[in-house]
Amino acid sequence: MTVARSGTIAAKSIDRKPEAPRARLAWDRSAHLRALGERVYDIVVVGGGATGCSVARDAALRGLDVCLVERSDLAFGASSRSTRFIHGGIRYLKTYEFGFVREGLHERSILMAVAPHLVKPMQFLYPAYRGGTTSRFALRLGVGLYDLLAGRKRLSGSRLLSLSDTLALEPRLREQDLTGSVLYTDAGTDDARLVIETAVAAVEAGATVAVHVEAERIVPSETGPAVLILRDRLSGAPLGARGAVVVNAAGAWVGGILDAPMRAEKPRATALLRPSRGSHVVISESALPLTRVVVMTSRSDGRILFAVPSGGFTYLGTTEVPHEGGLDEVRAGAEEVDYILSVARGAFRDFSVSRDQVLATWSGIRPLLDRPHQPTGRLSRDFRVMQEAPGVVTVAGGKLTSCRRMAEAAVDLAAQILANRFGRRADDCITAWKLFPGAEGPTRGGDDDLPPGLDPDVARHLTGTYGSRAARILKKIASNAPLGVPFVAGCAATPAEVIHAVECEGAVRLGDLLYRRLHPHFVEARMARPEGRDLALGASRVMAAWLGWNEARRAEEVEAAVAEWQRSFAVPGKR
Repeated sequence: MTVARSGTIAAKSIDRKPEAPRARLAWDRSAHLRALGERVYDIVVVGGGATGCSVARDAALRGLDVCLVERSDLAFGASSRSTRFIHGGIRYLKTYEFGFVREGLHERSILMAVAPHLVKPMQFLYPAYRGGTTSRFALRLGVGLYDLLAGRKRLSGSRLLSLSDTLALEPRLREQDLTGSVLYTDAGTDDARLVIETAVAAVEAGATVAVHVEAERIVPSETGPAVLILRDRLSGAPLGARGAVVVNAAGAWVGGILDAPMRAEKPRATALLRPSRGSHVVISESALPLTRVVVMTSRSDGRILFAVPSGGFTYLGTTEVPHEGGLDEVRAGAEEVDYILSVARGAFRDFSVSRDQVLATWSGIRPLLDRPHQPTGRLSRDFRVMQEAPGVVTVAGGKLTSCRRMAEAAVDLAAQILANRFGRRADDCITAWKLFPGAEGPTRGGDDDLPPGLDPDVARHLTGTYGSRAARILKKIASNAPLGVPFVAGCAATPAEVIHAVECEGAVRLGDLLYRRLHPHFVEARMARPEGRDLALGASRVMAAWLGWNEARRAEEVEAAVAEWQRSFAVPGKR
């Protein structure tokens, strides 16, 4: 093996073997594109976010013939730009949305059971301050109610802490007027990884999934299947698909692709939505070292935000502001960054991070259901499923935690339409107990099963991220040790993981890999530094070898990935 001076693995060590033809890709985009026009699908799903991928998985597991198209990449929008929690939403107890919280906690328990390698418990510390909006004992009652609503699926560890115990756990908390805290357990996830694995499960169940394919128009029919006018955004080629039922799960983009004359006599889905922007900032761990998630309460408006430790970094968020611009270019505003930092300054002592010290940001558009005369920050994350035109089901609203339940409701309605219009019967929903890929066996064996000399951080990352699917990646490393060498120091991303993303997870652009397939703390903040460029260069060499890119195409992919970071993750107004 040769190593370039930048620390990246030279292309020579990852050249594809001649006997590994492209047709051996487990997820070959060209094969999925060819399948689009070959038959009439039972269900065509528009949108490759958490909801759309969950619909595809649910429908495929019911024995239906399913196709999903996504105009960008899987999880490209809000589904990779959340606060990365799977939770009931403790803040909704204040607005007495007990049924909504209970359903969220129920979904949390299901996701933790069917995808334990993806959805994991996280400890939260909720400080109480004298003169604040909620006393320590009120917090304890609230957390007690939260656990009660979870029923038998409650997570252990909730307890009331004294002032001294609180500061022992998180000594950086602002001590003035602090009276203690409540410690409780919720769940977290890598949001993009959850979506990718959902799509993998759909493909393994027989679904066709085509990324970078835009649905320009849905043309419903009163008497037969709907027609979708599609375009391959990589080649520009026109495409088409037909579906007995179309499920529009495009999030904030649900409007605009359904032929207006065919709409039902009811409000358009877009009229039901109020897009809201939620932004986050990433800072170095040394600027705010934490051992668990800390709930921060804004002293200016009472809003709850979170400070979350994540792999050598800490991220803070989220905001909740009306979004009035375009949906394709979404980024945090300078005023949002300043607001988040001001909340952190009020929550922690000696916190003096300025906007210039922020490493990265991210922002997503939440398609919230509109409630007249209600401020955006108080809108619920509830959802609606409706038939918006003959054979067209639209899913609006919701949040990451509810993606499985939203999919179940959407496929229930789609199955009813299939039965009534076409006599096609679907099996029952099984997603409440069907394990995800990676959860179907031991997440890892003993250390004797690991390739000799493998970096322990790489081993922990692979087994903790992919569950039992890590065996495939570890096997590659065992047969070719350089594939297990990290691209850059302090980051566990390796060529073997990149190859896996191309072969098995549908990654066809460098940005797909960096921002949706690799762990976010590998990339988001690092891309602001030289090491991030080194990671992008190393990964591009691997993708070029596997996908047949020439040098010019590889350079274009690197520049496009850097440009995507500048559009979506750069810090506004940073000097």
